[in-house]
Amino acid sequence: MDKLAHYFSIHPLVFTVVAVFLFIIIIFFLLKKLVKLALLLLLILFAIAGYYYFKYPEKKVLENMSQALHKTVNQTGKAVEKSKNIYHKGKDVYEKGKKLTKDLYLVPNKEGTKE
Repeated sequence: MDKLAHYFSIHPLVFTVVAVFLFIIIIFFLLKKLVKLALLLLLILFAIAGYYYFKYPEKKVLENMSQALHKTVNQTGKAVEKSKNIYHKGKDVYEKGKKLTKDLYLVPNKEGTKE
């Protein structure tokens, strides 16, 4: 271990390259799913562009792509809002159920006091 530390102190460029490489590998594994998602979205984007190019060659592809993108963004925003509402309603139901369950366990005993 001392030899390795000594080698890196003599050759700081090697240490920098190794550190950057390890950083990139760690980030890649942490963001692997996001990279896959980005590649999938890029593939879908190219497929949509190809569809509009072959179906409507007289129109501009960028216009059609921008219209499709705006429509997608709007629908995604609506879906996010619906999911937030569903989450909050679910959270409320969970809290009510938790309170109800707690109240059920606090049943009065023979003397009339709650346990």
